[in-house]
Amino acid sequence: MKELIKIIRNLDGRVLGIGLDENLIKEIEINDKITECDLLNSHSKGKSKFSLFNKTIRIKKIRKIFKKKKIDYIICNYDDINKYFNTFIKDSIYINKRKIFYFGNIDIELLKTRYGRYDTNIVIKSKNLIEIDCSKAKNNFFKDNYYRLKDFKSKLIEVIGDILMN
Repeated sequence: MKELIKIIRNLDGRVLGIGLDENLIKEIEINDKITECDLLNSHSKGKSKFSLFNKTIRIKKIRKIFKKKKIDYIICNYDDINKYFNTFIKDSIYINKRKIFYFGNIDIELLKTRYGRYDTNIVIKSKNLIEIDCSKAKNNFFKDNYYRLKDFKSKLIEVIGDILMN
């Protein structure tokens, strides 16, 4: 958590936070180099200087709200975003132009395979913090749909295997 606070103190530009707690939100508010911060979580209450504290945005509609390469940094709680990985990974590549930070109980191999498809650089800061550099990442419609079908196929095979084993 201390490493993440150090990272937040050095951020500049536009930030998207998903599943952040109060301590991290306070650090973001203190940082004057952050021009705009959008928070998508249920932990924040009350008014602040950032725009989306009281608004609710569905994670599946994130691509429509934030346009292509408009967000500089994304900070995500892995536990909150885990069930939306089918859509969030391609959307995060689409809207982000610098780095993505994941913290929490992380499945490192899953992130390496899914983000490795998009020519990203993955740096493991610690057991609970991963940095993904998306500055050279590119995606397109056909690539996204191909990997979506591939992930669905592997998930289906896994479910059928579990059913047969029981």
